[in-house]
Amino acid sequence: MTVRDADSQKGFTLIEALVALVALGLVVGGALALIAQNARFIAAAEDRLVAQALADNLMVEALAASAPLEREVTSGETSFAGRDLRWRRVVVETGVDDVVRIDIDVRRRKVGQTLAAATSLKRERS
Repeated sequence: MTVRDADSQKGFTLIEALVALVALGLVVGGALALIAQNARFIAAAEDRLVAQALADNLMVEALAASAPLEREVTSGETSFAGRDLRWRRVVVETGVDDVVRIDIDVRRRKVGQTLAAATSLKRERS
């Protein structure tokens, strides 16, 4: 029987393997956290994009209306592109004859944060 020299054996020790697994776990965990955060950012950006499209559509409707707009605050709820949204339109005098200011903001139905807003002026003929 021959005795092997401990220095001549090749391979990983149990400690080295455990350290490598811990390092790999940290890298994979960080990558998964980054992917999850990126998905949340994309969803928020899509929500803002859809809300801006709704605000623009509501503004076009207000600007295209042939009848003079009532000087008031109107609001409503709608499902737009698969999202439940709440909008508000404010029409006020500007101090210039026959010109009104139109402000529209769009929010999530359950959360109060404004996702998009649009403002324009409209000349109305009496």
